[in-house]
Amino acid sequence: MLKEKNDPQRKDQLIVIIKTLTKMHNDIVMLQEAYMSCQQDLFHEKWKYRHVARTLKKCAKRLGEPDLVMSEEELDAQIRRKEN
Repeated sequence: MLKEKNDPQRKDQLIVIIKTLTKMHNDIVMLQEAYMSCQQDLFHEKWKYRHVARTLKKCAKRLGEPDLVMSEEELDAQIRRKEN
């Protein structure tokens, strides 16, 4: 980078740097918005899954077979028992 303050080439370089930083900032903001949107979608999908799992568990209990439907935690525990 040039050291003279009044050099027109230095000013051009500073303008290019500022434009680059502005573009990078805008890209980061756009990526953050997309990431937050994905997080929100994932939260809603997890909520839907939990709701369906609870409903299925209630139906299985009414049928008299509570072990017919398992939650993810119960399934993980069962898999760990089989592995050990």
